Amino acid sequence: MVKGEVKKIDEPAGKITMKHGPIKNLDMDEDGMTMVFRVQDPAMLKQVKVGDKVQFQAERATAGITVTKIEKQK
Repeated sequence: MVKGEVKKIDEPAGKITMKHGPIKNLDMDEDGMTMVFRVQDPAMLKQVKVGDKVQFQAERATAGITVTKIEKQK
């Protein structure tokens, strides 16, 4: 799981923008990157809001890098 912060949510497009740490499984070692991700399930976007600290998993998919799991940090 990667730690991140939600910066923007685009429900109609099924996308989320997050500032995040390194994503080891995607060979992204940079810290403090901000990226737009697709979400595997649009319902995930209803679980979070801008400013939330989250943990997430992302994988490469045919449509681009996709968030497959997201949860708020407590």
